[in-house]
Amino acid sequence: MSMVVVTPSHAPDLASFRRLHASVLRWSDPAVRHIVAVPEIDVPLFRAGADQRLVVVGYRGLLPREFIETTRLARLPGLPRGYRIGAVNARRPWPPIRGWMLQQVVKLALVSGLDDDVALLIDSDVLAIAPLDQMLFRRGDAVRLYRLPHGVDEGMPRHRRWLAGSAKLLGQNAAEADSPDYIAPFNSWSPVVVRAALKRVSEVSGTPWGRTVGSSLDFSEFMLVGSFASTKNDGKTFLSDRSLCHSHWDPRPLTLAAAQAFAEDLAPGDLAIHIQSNSATPEGVLRWVAQRFEDRR
Repeated sequence: MSMVVVTPSHAPDLASFRRLHASVLRWSDPAVRHIVAVPEIDVPLFRAGADQRLVVVGYRGLLPREFIETTRLARLPGLPRGYRIGAVNARRPWPPIRGWMLQQVVKLALVSGLDDDVALLIDSDVLAIAPLDQMLFRRGDAVRLYRLPHGVDEGMPRHRRWLAGSAKLLGQNAAEADSPDYIAPFNSWSPVVVRAALKRVSEVSGTPWGRTVGSSLDFSEFMLVGSFASTKNDGKTFLSDRSLCHSHWDPRPLTLAAAQAFAEDLAPGDLAIHIQSNSATPEGVLRWVAQRFEDRR
């Protein structure tokens, strides 16, 4: 049995990623690797000072050939700082495929190629705060999957499009009736299930999954894998409505006082804490949060 931590990242999140990686080292078994996938231009930054448990891989080595053929990868001028790499669909050149879309495809490709039993997906703006015991994510051969029933409501039109799009890619007649949410900054996948989901996408479309996904403007990797895994009933997945991650999703920055209150509001059993990167929470506050939970052990 084995588990690996997977994080997509890029240079603007380097400081946060280093805090995350330190927390992974602190709270996981020494045999657990931490794989970070970044744009090629950022590989040297992430490899500088890397320890033996950190594996840094570039996007281009992971992206399926069919995705690269379908989209013209480029450093696009004029993009906001967060988009260090973008892609243009050669058949539909506008709008470009943004960095977050590339991260989704990279995540699918990376996990589908793993031999490990559990892939623990953790975003750069997350900190582990408790032991990451792989048995928390397993029941025999089944791997834990976050699924929040009725988590997508009428006020979330984009999430609803992602659910509908996933159903279409998987050849399902309609999105799930209880409109579940599968999206979380701290989640777990079975690589076996991810491979089966991508195989299903290829079967339905009649083309390699990289080409199919590369042609999609509205797409969520979590919705795709979640929709497939939760309806497959093959004993490879067990569902939970808890993300095990205490999140600050508000785009407004946390003050130190607000961060202190946020840190005290953990639910029993939470394994991670998340302060959304686009909240522009000051670096000093983020460092305080990291230190607060480093001292917890």
